Amino acid sequence: MNIHDTNFTSSEPIYDFFVAGPFFTHPEMQSMERLEHVLTVRHKRLFMPRFAADLSTVGPTQCFNVDLQGIRNSRALIANVMDTDPGTMFEIGYAYSLGKPVYVYAEGIQPGAKMNLMIAQAATVILTGPADLEALLDSGKFESVEVTQY
Repeated sequence: MNIHDTNFTSSEPIYDFFVAGPFFTHPEMQSMERLEHVLTVRHKRLFMPRFAADLSTVGPTQCFNVDLQGIRNSRALIANVMDTDPGTMFEIGYAYSLGKPVYVYAEGIQPGAKMNLMIAQAATVILTGPADLEALLDSGKFESVEVTQY
């Protein structure tokens, strides 16, 4: 995959979503692909950090900077929180601090499940999977799943 130049600013974000989430194991990759599929079939412009910069090629500093610029150049962040990937948690906090909407994608989460209060409070909405995301994108409305914050 090509490295994309995102080192510029725009008065209008160039991406609809920064797609945050873990991509280190096969189940994580499958979950990310389900999330990305819902967005791409609806023609959303995505910044996907897993394709934006190769750590082994550009090094940690450039990879970090590309990631932050991708968040700044996006209208919103959608975060797959299937595990507690620290990079994803940082991206949520950074996007929230910039005033970006944060959509938390928690596949299979049940009402009343425990979620860290820092993530739950930053969330514009908490989605339980592809069907919830489809409903939100198609109607612009969706009721967030209620979680127990700790």
